[in-house]
Order: sequence, then C-alpha cells, then structure tokens
Amino acid sequence: MASTPESREYLEIEKYLYYPETEERRLYNVGFLKIMAVLLVIASVVGVFAAALYAPIPVVRISDVQGNVLMNYATFYVEGVVVEPPRVDYSGGKLRITLTVNDNSTPVSLPVYAYDPLASEMIKARKIPFIGDRVRLLVQLRVREDFAYAYLQDLRGIEILERPERGDGGVYVDSLEGVAEYSYVCVKGLVKSPRNVSAGLLFDVTTSRGAVTVLIPTIVNHVYGGDVAPVISTISAGGVPVDVCGVVYYYRGTSPEIVVRELEDISVGVIPAAETVGFGDLVFNTALYEGQTVKTQARFLGVYCEAFDDPCRLVFEDVEGQGITGDIMMPRTLMAAVIDPWTVGSGTVFNLTVNVVNSTYIVAYSADPVEVEPPIETSSVEEALSQERGRIIVLKNVSVLSSSVTRGGSWRIYVTDPSGFNILVFVPSTVAKSMGFDIPSQGSYISVAGYRHVYGRTDEIVVYTVNGVVVETAPPPPSPAFLEIDIKSVPGYVGRNVSFTGLFYAIRYDRGTYYVEVRSSDEEFAVNISMKWEQLTSFLDPALVGWKSLIRINGTVRSANLVEYVHGEVVQLRDPLKVTVQEALGLPLGRPLVVLNATVVSSRVLSNGSWEINITDSTGATIIVFIRSEIVGELGMASPPPSGAVVRVAGFRDVFRGKQEIEVVSKNGFTILG
Repeated sequence: MASTPESREYLEIEKYLYYPETEERRLYNVGFLKIMAVLLVIASVVGVFAAALYAPIPVVRISDVQGNVLMNYATFYVEGVVVEPPRVDYSGGKLRITLTVNDNSTPVSLPVYAYDPLASEMIKARKIPFIGDRVRLLVQLRVREDFAYAYLQDLRGIEILERPERGDGGVYVDSLEGVAEYSYVCVKGLVKSPRNVSAGLLFDVTTSRGAVTVLIPTIVNHVYGGDVAPVISTISAGGVPVDVCGVVYYYRGTSPEIVVRELEDISVGVIPAAETVGFGDLVFNTALYEGQTVKTQARFLGVYCEAFDDPCRLVFEDVEGQGITGDIMMPRTLMAAVIDPWTVGSGTVFNLTVNVVNSTYIVAYSADPVEVEPPIETSSVEEALSQERGRIIVLKNVSVLSSSVTRGGSWRIYVTDPSGFNILVFVPSTVAKSMGFDIPSQGSYISVAGYRHVYGRTDEIVVYTVNGVVVETAPPPPSPAFLEIDIKSVPGYVGRNVSFTGLFYAIRYDRGTYYVEVRSSDEEFAVNISMKWEQLTSFLDPALVGWKSLIRINGTVRSANLVEYVHGEVVQLRDPLKVTVQEALGLPLGRPLVVLNATVVSSRVLSNGSWEINITDSTGATIIVFIRSEIVGELGMASPPPSGAVVRVAGFRDVFRGKQEIEVVSKNGFTILG
C-alpha cells in the first residue's frame, strides 16, 4: 500500500505511544529519597515532642473527671481548696500523705495521694498543703467506676497559691460559734479531755463560754519529729494552760475545731501548784484566783443545766454551814463518773480541783466524794414532781405511758403510776445511743435516775448516765400471723405479714440498717430483708452461717423487694465460704466469707472509734478489715492487733470510697490466732 501523509502522522503517534523510551529520561536516586523520608519523620516526631514538652498543662475541673474513664491516667493540674486536714499513714509499708481538694465544681472532693519518696520529700521541705489552702497540684488521675482519685507527680508540681494567715497578733476567740470555716484564729485556756484519734491528738480548751476543740494532726509529728514529742506529751496529760492558733475546720460539716498547722502555733504553759482555799473565799474573791488551779471542798446541791449543755452547771455550798453557794462548771464525762445517780445524791461533799477561768467561770477537773449522801428515792410520780429542780432523784417501777425517739436520736419517755400523774424522762442522744437496748415501749415498767428539770413548762427527769434507765419488765410483743408464700410471690403481698424460705446470699449496710439479700432456690429472684445489728448477729452471723444457707424469713412486706424482718431461722446450714485475700477481692459486694490465717500489715483507729486493719496472706494481696465502733466494744481489745499478728476474719465484702474491704459484723468475726 502506498504511504500517504495521513498514514505517516499515524505512525508518529503510534511510535510515541508504544515506544516511550526512545528519548532519554532523567535518572533519580531512590536511596536519597528514603533518607529524606526518614529525616522528615524524625523532624515530625521531634516537633510533636517539643510542642508537648513546652505546651501548657491544662487545669481541669473535678466535675469533668468524676466517673470519666476516658480521663484515666491523664496528667493535669487541679486547682482548689484543701478541705480536710492532711492525713499521713502507711499503706503497703510506704508512707502516704492524703490531701482532699475541692474546686466548687461539684460537691464531691478529689482525694490526692503522695507516696514515698515524694511524701518524705514533702515533709523534709515542709511543703505540705494544709486545710484552707488554695492550691494548684500536678496530678495523675485514676478512675474506678464512679470514684476518682489522683497521685501527686512531683514536688515542683505543688503550688500553694493562697493560705489563711494569722495576721498581726492573731484573732483570739472564746467560741467557734459563727466563725467561718478556714479562718485563722487563736484560743487561750486550760487543756481538758485530751484523746488520741486517727487524725491526731484532739483536746478541748476551756474558755469563758465553754470549750473550743483543737486538733494537732499527725502530720505535725512527722514534720517536726522529736521537737513535737514533749509538747504532745504535756498536752496529753491535761490541765495545762495553752495558747493555740490554727485553721477552723468543720468536722463532718457541723462540729467546728481549730486544726494546728505549725508547731510554732502551740505555746504550752506550766500548771501552777494548786493551793487549797475555802469555798466561801473562792466564791467571794474569785477574781483573785483568775487563771489559777486551786483545790477546795464543797457540798453538792444540784444540777442546773439544759440536757445538752457541756460542761454542765452544778451548784455547791460551803461545808461550814454559812449558806454560801456558787456555780462550778463540770464536764459531763466527769459528772457521770463521780455522781452516779443511783448512789450519789444532793448533799454529797466533794474535794474539788478547779480552774478559775475568770471571775464568773470556774471549771472542775477532778472531784472526789468524801461524804456521800444518797439520792432522793421517790415513791411515786407525784412525789417526783414535788422535788426541787436540780436535785438527783430516783423513781422506781413506773409504767411507760408513751415513748418516742426524736430526729436527733434522743428518747422522750412519759411515765405514770396509779396516782395518775405523769412526768417526762428525757434521755439525750449522746446517752441514748450508748444504752445498749431499744427505747422502752408502752406498757413497760422501768426505773430511772437523773436530775429533776423543767424545760419550758414540761416537768422532766434528765438521764445523764448510761445506767440511768433500767427496764424492769417489758410486755411481750403480740405474735403476728404470717402467711406462708413462695419467695417469688413477695411483690404481691405489700403490707402483709409473710413467711418464706430462700438462700442467704449477701449483706449490705446503709445508714444504720443492714440489708440481707435472700434469693430463690434457682438464684434468679431476690428480696432484701431490713434488719437491725442485733437481729443480724443473732441470726446470720457470717462467722457461723455460710453463703447459700437455706433460711426462713418471717416479716412484713414493705415494697416489692423489701421485707422488714421480724423473726427467722436457719433451715439448712452451710459452712462459711473460706477464701484467700486474693479470692476475696474478686468476690461480688455483699458476699459473706471467711479469711483464714491472714497477717496484719497495719492498722489505725478512726475518730469515731472504728478500726481499719490492713491484712494480707500467702497470695500477697491486701484488703482492709473494717470493724465498727460498737463491734470494737464487743471484742474486749484495747487496741488493734500489731503488725505481724495472725488473724481470722469473717464478714461481708464491701467497698467504701474506693477502698476494698471486709466488714466485720460481730465479735465472732475477728479472732487473733497468734
């Protein structure tokens, strides 16, 4: 075929398409490109690191981290006020400092921990945030379910932005009533009622208006070492004059106290030798003895104070028969100890050691009866009503007309007799809670001892000792009829008395009431049985009755899943569930259990008298054993066992503020084996 111009153009295109390498192309070094790529990656990493290193660390609100698992292990600043005295203890053998910070973004505070070696560095540098301080802390967060806490990261990450200051000369007070929390104030007076609590040394300082409570926290001992020991020892003896300054703290939001921040804020005086003076001389020349401790002898006439006053106002007169009377304030603990209302009455002569706070205020520190006059034993309510106010009286075998417990826990018991007269027996909450029995019910017969009082227009006998009420007889409660049902039918019997069987499954505690979970035999249906402590320990002591024991419950159905306990019995007993500490940590909350042959790691006594004891065993795991104060009293032990002691523990699994615990519910639940 002949070639044409069109065909030649086609061949050129074809040549370009199918033979692209006919022209020389530029060559590239692939190794060079690899090196450049690596350099770019390194430069990017360095840039990101530099940006992270020099970027400002954020300040995060506490409300944003509570329950926020996405913030777990995050490092940031928290800024707020330290709202509790710093605590120091040993956890796992390491020194630990605990701070509690709140930034007003949420009512929940953030616990912040510092462990050794940082804790020791803080003590050595005296760089410890204190109650009332506004701080900025560099912390790393931990989030556990709905509970968050944090760890301090570095000594340089502790900034005290603002702290309450003493000012020129300090502000002296004679009462903390109306004083704002975190104020820095001072108080002068004599030490009384020193006692050791888990937070440190707690004592009262007498003033013209009563007493001011002061706490020297344990952290002060660690900061000042041997220098603080003589001060603590002197104050612990009581009766010494002190001048103390510190920050006002409202314990549990209601009880104000001064918390000492520095050893330099405690000035301890010397107790002068007490001279003996006549009571008449003391009454007429009180101003001459101001600030002194003196001894005197006087005859007790009566108690003239309101039920909750502490110290209480007692009236005495001279023993020479001149009719000279005067007021002496006496702490209620001392009054209860030296004036037993069953044996010691008005007219008893005492040798008294008192401190003259000022010309109108005298406080007794010791009282020894030398001539005992028995109390007035009245034969009827009518005779009791005729007794002079303030007199110590005894009223025996009277019938309870009605009884009730106030919102604050005090007892109001109206008693009567065949004469038809009645009088109120008032037991303050501070006494009632230590009675050891429930308030006597209508129809019971009781005997009472206390002081005659009139509150407003109400005639009273005020009981001020735990032995002041004796139940002579109590009417037996009527036996209700219980309808036997299947446990799964409980929701259909609200308000009815029922009887059913089920498996003992779990125990929980909430604000003074124990709740026992009982399940059906197939473990798919559960109801809660509300019980008092005495009912639980006499029926389902975890040291004796094991998990899944078959039990019968007689009670009143209060809601679809709540039954109020009346009576119960164990139908089929199973041995308690025996576990190691490691196994206990893995059990569900509420599970009754027993840990054998555990070793005490550490222990502490809480301010309310309860015990926290850390235990471990061969597994190496640790858990807290919590024993409430009322159970501590049943153990017959003056203090927790020392580290290294071998113990047996029975109770139920619990968690409190993120702390894994076994709660003991009876004296059988804690035994020292060696």
